[in-house]
Amino acid sequence: MRNWKLELGNFLFKHRSFTPIPLIIMVFIIFKPINLEEKNIIINMAGLLISFLGETIRIFAVGYSFEGTSGREMYLRADALNITGIYSLVRNPLYIGNFLMFTGLVVVFSNLFAVLVFALFIILQYYFIVLAEEEYLKGKYGQEYESYCTQVRRIIPTFRNYKKNQNPFSLKKIIFKENDSIFNMLMMFLLVLLYKERIFNGRISRPLDYIIPAGILIVIYIIVKIIKKRGTAKHLQCGKKRQDTRRE
Repeated sequence: MRNWKLELGNFLFKHRSFTPIPLIIMVFIIFKPINLEEKNIIINMAGLLISFLGETIRIFAVGYSFEGTSGREMYLRADALNITGIYSLVRNPLYIGNFLMFTGLVVVFSNLFAVLVFALFIILQYYFIVLAEEEYLKGKYGQEYESYCTQVRRIIPTFRNYKKNQNPFSLKKIIFKENDSIFNMLMMFLLVLLYKERIFNGRISRPLDYIIPAGILIVIYIIVKIIKKRGTAKHLQCGKKRQDTRRE
C-alpha cells in the first residue's frame, strides 16, 4: 500500500527550491502590508536579520558537509551521513535555515497574519519532506542513522551531544552552492521594500536606491555563475584526461 505522506514528501523535496515562492506570492496577494510609520525600519531590519540568521545556519551546514550531501539535487541523495558539527545539534539545519530565510522576508512585509499563514504552510511542507528524507536515510544507513536520531532532535537544537566537524570548512563550496540562496534572498528583500513603498506612498521616490543594489547583485551573481561554469568544465576536462591516460 502506498504511503501518501512519503509520496507527497518526495514530490515536495523535488520542488523544494521553488515551492516557497508561490506561497510568498499568495500571501502577498491575500494580505496587505501595514504601515507602522517610524517602526517600519525596525521591522525591515528585524526581517533581514532573521533571513541572514537562516542563511548563516545554511552556510555552517553546507560549508562543513561531506561531498554528495546538503546539495540542491531534485532527488534524495546522501553519499555520506552528516552527524557532526551543526548536524550534531539538530538533524535538519538546512530546513531550519530555509524557514528562517523565507519567514524573515515575510516579516519585512509588515503583516502578522501573513507571517502566521506563511509559517504554517512552510512548516507543513518541511514536515512531509523530513518524513520522506528520514525514510530514505533509514533505508540506506539503517542502525547508524537510527542511533543518530535517538541522540539528536529533528528541529529543536540540543548541545549535549555536540561533536566537532569532521570536515574543514569549504568557502568555495559556499560560494558555488549558496550563491543562489543569497542572491534570491537579497533580491526578494529589495522587491518587498519596493512593493511596500509603492503601497504606502503611491510612488517610488528614489528608484536608484533599488536599481543600484539590484544591479550590483546581478553582476556578482553572473560573475559567480561564469566562474562556476568554467570550473565545472575544467573539472570535466581533467576527468576525461585521466580516463584517457588510464586507457593508454
